[in-house]
Amino acid sequence: MGVSERAIGVFKNRKIPVPNYYANWNRWLPIMNAYEARKPSYFATPAVQNIFALNVSLKQIVAQGIEKRFAVHKEASAKKFIHDLGLKLVPTSLEHAANGMSAVYYPEGVAATDLLPKLAAHGIVAAGGLHVEIAPKYFRIGHMGISVTEPERGHLDATLNALKASLAECGYKGAL
Repeated sequence: MGVSERAIGVFKNRKIPVPNYYANWNRWLPIMNAYEARKPSYFATPAVQNIFALNVSLKQIVAQGIEKRFAVHKEASAKKFIHDLGLKLVPTSLEHAANGMSAVYYPEGVAATDLLPKLAAHGIVAAGGLHVEIAPKYFRIGHMGISVTEPERGHLDATLNALKASLAECGYKGAL
C-alpha cells in the first residue's frame, strides 16, 4: 500500500475513531514503517479469495468504463420510488444522496423492530442506520454492483416491492 505523507497527516489528526479493524491505519502504519526499515513485521493477510474477487471486479469496472458505471447506478437509483412511497431520505438534498445506497427514515409509526423482520421475511436484508446521532431513526438499502448492472436478475425490483409490501404489513398508509 502506498500512502502520501499528507494522507497520513490527515489520518493522524482525525477526531473520530476508525470503526474498521483491517482498514485502520493505526494497525498498518507500524507494518509499513517496519517494511521501509527492512524489518519483518506482520499484521494480517486478507482472505486470498477476496483479493481474487476484487481483481475480477476491478477488471469488469475498467472494461465497462467508470463513467458508464456511475451512470448505470444513477439511472437505477431508488430515490424516486422511495419518494413516491412518501418516505424521506436522510440526505438533505437529492444531489447529495448516494446512487448505490439509500438511507431512508422510518415513517412515523413504523419501528425498526417492525419493518426489518418483515423485509427479511421477503428475503431482503436491510441494514440499520450508522450515523450516531440518528442511527435508530433510519435504515439503509444497498443497490449496487450486479444488482444494478444486471437488471435482468430483478434484485432492485424485488427489494423495492418487498419494501412496499413490508411497509403495508406494518400498517403504513403513506403513498402506497
